[in-house]
Amino acid sequence: MNFRFSIYFLLLNLSVFAQMGYYVEDNLKYTNNAINDDLYKINKEFQPFVKLDTIGFSEFSLPILTLKIHSESKHKKYPIWLVGNIHAREDYSSKMLMKFANLFLLSVVGLNNTYDKASKYLEFFDFYISPVVNPDGLKIAHEDWVGIEKFKDSIMKIKRIDSFSAWKANGLGVDLNSNFDDGNHLYKCTAISQEVPASEGYKGCFPAEAKETIVLQNFVNKLNPILTLSFHTKGNVLFWGDCDTYDKFNNVDSLISGKVAQKTGLKMMNLSYNPINYGCGLENYIRVKLDMLAVCVELSPMTNRREQHPDNQFNKLVWANVAQLPIIYLEELLKTKELWPNQMKNYFSEID
Repeated sequence: MNFRFSIYFLLLNLSVFAQMGYYVEDNLKYTNNAINDDLYKINKEFQPFVKLDTIGFSEFSLPILTLKIHSESKHKKYPIWLVGNIHAREDYSSKMLMKFANLFLLSVVGLNNTYDKASKYLEFFDFYISPVVNPDGLKIAHEDWVGIEKFKDSIMKIKRIDSFSAWKANGLGVDLNSNFDDGNHLYKCTAISQEVPASEGYKGCFPAEAKETIVLQNFVNKLNPILTLSFHTKGNVLFWGDCDTYDKFNNVDSLISGKVAQKTGLKMMNLSYNPINYGCGLENYIRVKLDMLAVCVELSPMTNRREQHPDNQFNKLVWANVAQLPIIYLEELLKTKELWPNQMKNYFSEID
């Protein structure tokens, strides 16, 4: 009898939670179409705290959606940009951002307490959340051909290093996070570097060759976020700085990522010294071109396979450790405000 009652109340709680506006699929495969559908639901449900925009389109003309979470404030507001699925197979990153956005908004309206100071943070920060910036690649990794059928023949001709589930590149076989124009394109290479378009390892013929890269560079140039967190899914580590840009930040970059590492259990990597390894990523572009803070956050333990862990392990391997990670970054950022370099103290943005 007790077991029956336990099941009953569990189902009741899940039902109530669903009615409260929780949409995210954080247990099963979370497709690009499902993510977009949930973004539109969230945009409708949580007005006036949200605004959903298409910031550009992929090589296959799929929209790249970005959700702004904001509120009125008497304080100066700083944009924070959270980015996921630059690499196709790493859809823990999109789950992370969707779950964060959904629960943060539920906290704002008082229907959840995961982020009990959510309204307070909106007095100082506007969140820009881009869960899937490589929609073509995500569809390929899921073998979800609906909407991209006409490109399937050309996709099949691209050099494939492993199964489709291990696909890392965009739809034309360019690794987006090796294609940003940070000045290191000539040097950039990896252990699996490819000379032709491939499922991973090909940096492109020239920097910012891919449409997605251009979209993201144009967006971030206008937004000028004071902090960008770019989410990936291998290693439980933080890549927070490189030797080319370290002197720009008065040690603020090291201090805040160090605190995040302590509080989440993620490892703070040493300062990166070789552009062959660290160059041409989104975070590198932002640090070089905008002089703003940007961190590559690797979620979940390292594996010896190219694919990430199974979808049903997300809550255990990711969410249990890093649910508060974006908030910790904001808290530590505010605590170090007196140390901010001039470009951060004199902050500006072209996006309202």
